[in-house]
Amino acid sequence: MEGGGNMGVMFATVEERVEPETARVTGSWPEWLRGSFLRVGPGKFDFGDFTLNHWLDGMAIMHRFHIDGDKVTFRSRYLRSDAYKKACVAQRPVFTEFGTHNYPDPCKNIFSRMFSQFDMTDNASSSVICVEDQVFVSSETCYLRRIDPASLDTKDKIDLNKLMSVNFASSHPLTDASGTTYNLGCSCIGHPRYNVVKVPPSRESNLTGGDPWLNARTLTSVHSSWKTWYSYYHSFGMSENYIVFLEQPLLVNTLRLATSQIKSRSLKECFEWHPQEKVKFIVIKKSTGEIVKTRYVCEDPFFVFHHVNTYESDGHLVVDVVAYPSPAIIDKLFLNKVRMNEYSSEDPPQLKRFVLPLISEKELQVAREGEELVRLPGSAASAVKAKGGGGGQGPSIALTGVDIGEPGFDMPVINARHAARPYRYVYGTGGYDRGHYRNAVCKVDVETGEAWLWQGNEYQYLAEPAFVPSPSALQEDDGVVLASVADVRKDAPDFLLVCDARTMKELGRACIDAQLPSSVHGLFLHDKL
Repeated sequence: MEGGGNMGVMFATVEERVEPETARVTGSWPEWLRGSFLRVGPGKFDFGDFTLNHWLDGMAIMHRFHIDGDKVTFRSRYLRSDAYKKACVAQRPVFTEFGTHNYPDPCKNIFSRMFSQFDMTDNASSSVICVEDQVFVSSETCYLRRIDPASLDTKDKIDLNKLMSVNFASSHPLTDASGTTYNLGCSCIGHPRYNVVKVPPSRESNLTGGDPWLNARTLTSVHSSWKTWYSYYHSFGMSENYIVFLEQPLLVNTLRLATSQIKSRSLKECFEWHPQEKVKFIVIKKSTGEIVKTRYVCEDPFFVFHHVNTYESDGHLVVDVVAYPSPAIIDKLFLNKVRMNEYSSEDPPQLKRFVLPLISEKELQVAREGEELVRLPGSAASAVKAKGGGGGQGPSIALTGVDIGEPGFDMPVINARHAARPYRYVYGTGGYDRGHYRNAVCKVDVETGEAWLWQGNEYQYLAEPAFVPSPSALQEDDGVVLASVADVRKDAPDFLLVCDARTMKELGRACIDAQLPSSVHGLFLHDKL
């Protein structure tokens, strides 16, 4: 099945634009919108006669739109990671990437190659994050890179394995109202375990430019349900008092992973989909690290990249995610498919809500099998006491989610002021899906499913948006939505789109002569006054 327009153009290697270029502005937006829209994603896929296998293998490129009143500038720059620098020399990836195995490092002699251990890539192409006013780019390995948000220069490398003994980490750390940052990491040594990492705020690191990650400590560890597999994760949820993560059926085989370097395997080749496994919702108390003993499971398999928001309401945890029926989305993004304009719309993403009643094991014991435990008024999501004991582990709660809006929605963002709190609106895009949200940036009411769209033509593809609230906002959706738009027509410019967050009507755009790199995640940083 073909994608719209010539989407293959989106997956070509792009040239960086190191020096800022002035964009052509049409329309107008609020005077208070001043700052930098930063994004990162894969950008370099070709090295001489060698092409990487998967979109996620591409070397990380950052781009920045800087808005100063009615003046907008654009620049882009490749992350000078070790992976990038070595690949440019070897004309091959020297580190194992997502869908492409590693090749020999020409800078090492044969003996060094024979005895080298598995080394993670630092190709941080997934996300831009801010911790204590410092900006980093990250992937899903143990490495982050500090960057200069103005020049996009690459700074020092942060090794989370040395600091907190994790081999892989979520691309989406979350910061609560106290300024404490949490992340989910996995340790693959021995019985795999998930580590919830806590980074308390530090005035010292903030004032001196020190490393906030040096304050990190492990809040708790949870053993994987399997001895030689762990569940893949990209994000997790956090309410005011709880951490929630999903142990889902896409598993990583740690035995295959351990030998991937010598066996020339990519990370993708260590993945296994086990749809017979239940999705487990693991709940942890933030204050103590205690794992809630009540077991929450969903019988129907699904796959999640992105949590939307998690909050507490009248003794329940509301967990909103974007769920796929399977991880087929990963296979859709191999370059040999997308460069041929092939993208199947089967197994589209679906915004979905789960409701977890916060009841104790004792309360669950006395409940009747099949009894509905969700007491939230108007909630269509279900949680019932499951039949049977579940392998001698006591009763569990069987969850059934409820769909919100039409399928095809992903890359969700919300008003950050409503994170971990009840909220009404989520913004996202249709990505490359050809369904209801195709070629659009959209706003969805999570209570009603109603949607508002800015919809481009079939040649325009929108990346993950950013919501920027008005400084004087009284309503949740008072602000603007920013989105990078790539137009694959030869003579049509790419541009930064600015929409009214209430109506999703276009306020203005900033057109550039450069090709916008395809990006994954980003953020908006207000200019300091």
